[in-house]
Amino acid sequence: MTICSRFFSRPLPVTHCLILGLLMALPALGQAATLEIIGPAGATVVVNDRIMGFLPLDNPLTLGPGQYVIKSELPGYLPFETTVTLGEVTDWERLQIRPVIMNKKTAWTSNLIFAGMGQHYMGKSFKGYFFNAVEAGGLVVAIGGELQRANFRKDYLLLKSKYDSAINATDLEYYQGLADKAYSDMEDMENLRNTGLLVAGGAIVLSILDAVFLFPGAEVGPGEVPLQTGSIEFDGPGFSGNQNPLQTVHAGFKLEF
Repeated sequence: MTICSRFFSRPLPVTHCLILGLLMALPALGQAATLEIIGPAGATVVVNDRIMGFLPLDNPLTLGPGQYVIKSELPGYLPFETTVTLGEVTDWERLQIRPVIMNKKTAWTSNLIFAGMGQHYMGKSFKGYFFNAVEAGGLVVAIGGELQRANFRKDYLLLKSKYDSAINATDLEYYQGLADKAYSDMEDMENLRNTGLLVAGGAIVLSILDAVFLFPGAEVGPGEVPLQTGSIEFDGPGFSGNQNPLQTVHAGFKLEF
């Protein structure tokens, strides 16, 4: 049974039926589910890689039915991420963002495993990769230097043995020169090995100090919320209308752990 046959006793042209169907569907257009997000003030709110603003948001979000990945970050806390599914346009969901506070001990002890791991834990990826590279480079140099030192040591011991068994002055002078050269090369590689170990160890020490003294303080209480004005238009799939970010500034303070 078609729309036309349900409401009219006589058939209507196909185009009239299509227009009638669209008119009946208009009230459903623009309807969206509601997602209320609450959590610590100052935390960023990102929905499907779109920045929605900072908590507290002025109004709940109006989103079309579907699945949404919610992310949030706040200095001193581990990144928060969860997935929310909105099934119907009448749904009203409330999401409580509960970020886990970072642990200073975890941050600096992670660098004992490998320099820069604590920085990655704190969300400082650039520093983390820098310390990773420095320690890795130092270890590569140290290993290469040790392998070469071992080879030169074998050469030195072999030449010294030949020097000790030589019976004439010419052979003594010849093998002594070669042995001295091998011994000098062995010392150079030993110094290179020690330098590589020093660089790797320095990376660990510096990364630990960075984690201890530059550990991000957790924001507790109202926090500081960046001032934003105006509205942001979201016209992508699943977003409805204008989402107005926060237009006020909150006083705040930090509590160090």
